Amino acid sequence: MFNQLPSLSALQTFEAAARHGSFTAAARELHVTQGAVSHQIRALEDDLGYRLFTRLARRVELTEEGQILGEAMTRGLGRIAEALRQIETQLGRSWLTVSVSHSFAVRWLVPRLEDYRRLHPQTDVRISSTNRMLDPRREGIDLCIRFGEGDYPGLDSQLLITEDVFPVCSPQLLEGKHPLTSPAALPHHVLLHDDVLIDHPLRASWEHWLELAGVEHDGPRGPHLSHTSMTMTAAVAGQGVALGRTCLVENDLGEGRLVRPFGPSFKSPFSYWLVTRRGGFDRKPVAAFVAWLRASMP
Repeated sequence: MFNQLPSLSALQTFEAAARHGSFTAAARELHVTQGAVSHQIRALEDDLGYRLFTRLARRVELTEEGQILGEAMTRGLGRIAEALRQIETQLGRSWLTVSVSHSFAVRWLVPRLEDYRRLHPQTDVRISSTNRMLDPRREGIDLCIRFGEGDYPGLDSQLLITEDVFPVCSPQLLEGKHPLTSPAALPHHVLLHDDVLIDHPLRASWEHWLELAGVEHDGPRGPHLSHTSMTMTAAVAGQGVALGRTCLVENDLGEGRLVRPFGPSFKSPFSYWLVTRRGGFDRKPVAAFVAWLRASMP
């Protein structure tokens, strides 16, 4: 039977394209060109003798046959992942794959991993950094940590922490010709913009904060950076004033690299959420990691 299966490479390409609904997104994940994905899918379809995708103007949709194969791939990969976990358990080891946004990984999670390893030396943690919401059922992820509204259909989710938003800057900006000691000094300083969730109408922005503080300022001007970690790095370097979020500035505030020059602060409309497959929170390694996360939160 197995010698009648298509190549594993072709099936891997199909699975990525089916999951994303896009040949282009699949190509980015697999680190190949869009043309290579398209060619491999076409070759797979020719080999099978039927179409797996309907090609539309800017996306692709699974045909009925493609849906059947896609569901089988999901089940098959899930069973493989579960088998690997069982083997690791039998060998006396356990591992945990955590998908987390880049900024949270760099600015909060990774600096604290040594503490978790000390408490749980039998568990090896694998950190996958991406801002894309992965599907734990398809991609062998044990736990996702995501910044959002908490709407994750078909998955189990728990609130991890809410965040306050407030201005932060390097201590050096508290001195000089226009010391940053009150909101009135902001027009003399550069505003650093965090473009996370930039298209969402509820995102925390300088426009929102300036309105809340009653400060007149040409808010949209200044550098725009795609990751919060980049914005905070620029703030630490004294390049301007940023809007900090509780978790992501905790270390820098505690060690004096950043300061809160003034208020007000407001609650972020988004929070950090823990997301896993149905029943995933009941797995011992996941439960232990979640308990450690909660105990470590500010």
